[in-house]
Formats: sequence, structure tokens, C-alpha cells
Amino acid sequence: MTEWTIYRFKPKPGAGFHFGLRGLEQEDSAAHCPSDTLFAALVATLGDLEGTASVDRFTAPFEGGTPPFLLTSAFPIAGSLPLLPRPFTQINLTPVPGQRKLLKRLSYVSPAIFRRILDGELMDDYAGEKGAFLQGGTVWIAVGETERLPEKWRALDKARLREQKVWDSTPVDRVAVDRASSASSIYRIGRTTYAPGCGLWAGVQWPQGIDAVAQAQLETLLTYLGDQGLGGERSVGYGQFELKTTGLDLGLPAVDGGRALTLSRYLPRREELPDALQGEAAYRLAPVAGWLGAPGHAARRRRQVRFLVEGAVFETVGAGPWGRLADVRPAGWDGFPIWRYGYACSVGVPARGVSDA
Repeated sequence: MTEWTIYRFKPKPGAGFHFGLRGLEQEDSAAHCPSDTLFAALVATLGDLEGTASVDRFTAPFEGGTPPFLLTSAFPIAGSLPLLPRPFTQINLTPVPGQRKLLKRLSYVSPAIFRRILDGELMDDYAGEKGAFLQGGTVWIAVGETERLPEKWRALDKARLREQKVWDSTPVDRVAVDRASSASSIYRIGRTTYAPGCGLWAGVQWPQGIDAVAQAQLETLLTYLGDQGLGGERSVGYGQFELKTTGLDLGLPAVDGGRALTLSRYLPRREELPDALQGEAAYRLAPVAGWLGAPGHAARRRRQVRFLVEGAVFETVGAGPWGRLADVRPAGWDGFPIWRYGYACSVGVPARGVSDA
């Protein structure tokens, strides 16, 4: 029986995060941490603590297609209200002027909105009196969930609530100094901060029930990771958080054949293609490459892979789990494997239409 554990990443005082969006354009920083970045950080932390032999033991079941747990990406949380990626399923709304702009802006939804979208409910009331928006319309929640928001937000009217920012991403000026000439140059790095009472959450799905040994190891790694920092720019204090175990229940449907929606980045196995992306699948692809830095090795460009992003809907092939680890070591690399995590941490989707967005 599949079980869930939900963790909260509470930013340490003054902490900012850098979650890169594309290539070398570091002025931007995302609001959430992708699952492959989170998994890579766990593996790197384990390597620092216990060495390569422990890393090999940790990654072996993932490499062999029998992962003991599945990770979601780390998404924003507002108060005690976790936010989920906007589903790629069709949102059932009566067409009205301006509606396309509303949907184009939308990135995250609350659990109540998420479940209703998956169930195909008519969402007109939640686009109006029963719903509310945060972050300038980027986040859609149900009015009944406002009691879970940070305390100072709960009494605000809808217009003021729409102005509240769960997170804020701004570029920060940095200075590089040339070692030879001492000449300085300014560059900018994106920094994501979270409002008081907000932060990140991540879910862990246990396909065969909770494994106490694996859970203890995972929580140890997450605790160390909170001290070291998650994401980029850790050398200047970015990414630090305090780990909290929560009793949150997302109330999401289990996969029961047919379609599934992934809460992580998903990289289908060869035998899952092309079936996983046919039928009523709806998805967007994200090319992911980046740079590899390891002790004793010069910086190298990692091999690029294309993931289905969070919120994507795919046709299940077989019993699962779906996805795989990808070895993205560059050509000529003579060191250890470089793994990118591509397992789908998925929930069930009832049979109905898909988004035409």
C-alpha cells in the first residue's frame, strides 16, 4: 500500500535560495526546487558524509528500477497550505472574456482546487466567490483554505490577498575580481525568498509502505542538507533550511491504471515510450543540462536530458514505478556515474479531457 510522508523546509532566518531556470542566465531563480535537483543534493550529501560506497548502495535500487521511495519536487507552502503544480488536465470553466489570461498566469493551485480540477468539476464558482488568488494570480486557492494561510493574511479581502507574495525572486548584485589584474566586474544572481510563515514542502511516496531504515537515512540527509544548503550559491549562505516533519494529508487519489499526473520531473524509460505520451497525455518538456563540478575534475557540461515537467499527465505503462535514473556523465568522463533523477511521483487522474493550452 502506497504511503506518504510530507516534509516542510522552513527557511533559516535571512536565507535565500537560488533555483536556476536556464543555462548561464543566473539572474532568474525559480519558486520551487525540481525533484532531480533535490535527489542530486541528497546523493552529494551522502557522498560527503560516507563516501562513494554508500552512494552506490543508496542509488542501486533506483538504478535497478525498484526505488524504495519516490520524491516530489519541493513546492512552495503558504502557512500550512501546500501548493501543487497546475495540472495539465483541462480546467472545466464556462468560457468568458479574460479567462485565457487567468489560466496563462496560473502556476500553482491549492489541494482543494487541484482535486476539483482532476475530478472535472465545473470551476466557475471557484474562479469567483468560492475562490481566491495569491501572488498576482499565480496561485489559486479555495476561500475555505484561507484559514491555513499565514495569520496576517487571513482577514484580508480578496483584492489585498491577491497582492500577497508567497515568494519573491529578485536579482542580487555580485562582484567578481580578476586575480591577475584585480579588475572588478558586476554580475547578478537570482535570489528567491519566502514570506514569513511560508517556505517549501516536499512529499515522499513509499510504494511498498514506509521503510523505517530508508526513512531514517533520508531524514538524516535532509537535515544535513538543510545546514549545507539546497540549490545554487551555497558558498554565500543560500539554501539553508530547517527540516520539519508534518502531519499534512494531501488527500490525492492513488494511481489505478489509465492516466497519472506527476508531482516530480519524469523521464520515461525506453520501454514506456511512445505509449506514455500518447492517448490523453498532456505535458511540457524541460531540457536540463548544466555544469558538473567534482573534486579532482575540471568543470564539464553534463549531458542534456528532457523531462516532463511537474503537473504533466501521462498514460501509465505497466504497474510502475514509472521513470528512471539517467546517467548524464559527459563523453570522456572517467569518473563515477552522474545520476539525474527522473522517477514520476504520481497521483491518479480520472478519465476525461486534457488541456488545450
